[in-house]
Amino acid sequence: MDQPLAVILPFYGIALGLLIGLVVEAIATYKNRAWSIPALAVYGTTFIWYFMELAYTPENFQAFSQEILENCYLQIMLFLGCFRLLLPALSNRLIRSVRPRENLFAFDPARLLTVLVGIWVALLLYGISRTNGNIVAALFPIASRTGGQMWERAAAAGAGSTGFIVSTASYLYLLICSFFGTLLPLQTKPFAKWFNGLIFLLALPYYILLGARNQLLAVVFPAYFSYALFSRHKWWVKLLITACLCVVLNQVLTLIITYRNVGFGALLEGSSLGAAPLAEKKHLGLNMLEELCYVNRFYQDGMLHLSYGGRYLAELANVIPRAIWPGKPLIGIDYALLRGFGGGSSDIGVVATIATGFLGQGIVNFGPFFGAIAPAFLLALWAAALSRLWVQSQSSLRLCLFLAGLGVTFNLGRDITLLVLFPIVFGYGLVRLLEAIGKTRSPRTLAPQVKRNAS
Repeated sequence: MDQPLAVILPFYGIALGLLIGLVVEAIATYKNRAWSIPALAVYGTTFIWYFMELAYTPENFQAFSQEILENCYLQIMLFLGCFRLLLPALSNRLIRSVRPRENLFAFDPARLLTVLVGIWVALLLYGISRTNGNIVAALFPIASRTGGQMWERAAAAGAGSTGFIVSTASYLYLLICSFFGTLLPLQTKPFAKWFNGLIFLLALPYYILLGARNQLLAVVFPAYFSYALFSRHKWWVKLLITACLCVVLNQVLTLIITYRNVGFGALLEGSSLGAAPLAEKKHLGLNMLEELCYVNRFYQDGMLHLSYGGRYLAELANVIPRAIWPGKPLIGIDYALLRGFGGGSSDIGVVATIATGFLGQGIVNFGPFFGAIAPAFLLALWAAALSRLWVQSQSSLRLCLFLAGLGVTFNLGRDITLLVLFPIVFGYGLVRLLEAIGKTRSPRTLAPQVKRNAS
């Protein structure tokens, strides 16, 4: 197929028109509907993973027929329609379950920052102990993927009995760092704002140097959403800052792609990697539409055996530590074998597992039709849960958790998995614990719920 954009344009255009219409509706109603902002996060995720790639890397689609691409965009439209129909009902149901007289402990942003810094320091000390006491290596893992870092552990059974503890600490560390960013626009006291910014800037390099773009975005996006929603800047200032942040983030992500496999020491030494200038390098990994094409082709050729929900159950089983269930099912191995990534020295039988995208994941579970409906239901349920937190956003803790949830939504575009949602799962437990402690120590400092229209 020589010109994928020209061939698929009618289906691409219709799907894009549907998406734009849904975005306009959500923007127009975000003040009156609790689910509008979470819906915008899902729409943005869908656009980046399934609409940008065809224009950004059209060469990836030379091997696929017109029929395959048409089926992909029909599935995308089915997903968008089902998501929009399911979300209001699920959101209303979850919001109605909030007790009308429920009071949530109100942490002042400055006080909350103090509590979070204490937790961050405790986690950091544990991380430093795993780097043999090297605080610089813990905060600034310049070696990236070529050296150790404080939350590094083996995969699957190789993680051992402490694997779950290390993973839990890493998820909580990521959540706390994202909270630092969300609190920054909310601070009203000059010293608290200055100290908040300093701590955030100190924590951020870890995620840049780590080489994992998804974790960096999970920390940066909540800070941006907090700024966009709560800053008192004029709209045109926000737009200008957004454009500048996009340029900076693009360069940072390009640096990560370039140096994560060799270490950032090469950058500090002035070494040049690759003939193409940095500005001309393309981002890798934005290939969920390509994976959706592969999934559809494997299904048409009879090579893909549906799991009928088995893969979703395997994702759900991630919550059980492997120390308790040594035979816990591995995820994505069959698909990685289909894609030709078998072999290697790993104990999981493949060189690497391959993200299928949330739509490809649904089709692997339930086929071309119900496989588009299943992720629509799951992401609608996720957006409804976020809308429940938004209704409770008078609580600074719940607001931070809401913004962190918006931040990880983009990463759900690669796969709907607890590996992405664990920071929020553990964070919800932390929020409930801090609220309980706060009520016990300061019973008079309570925050009434924010009433928002859920319709």
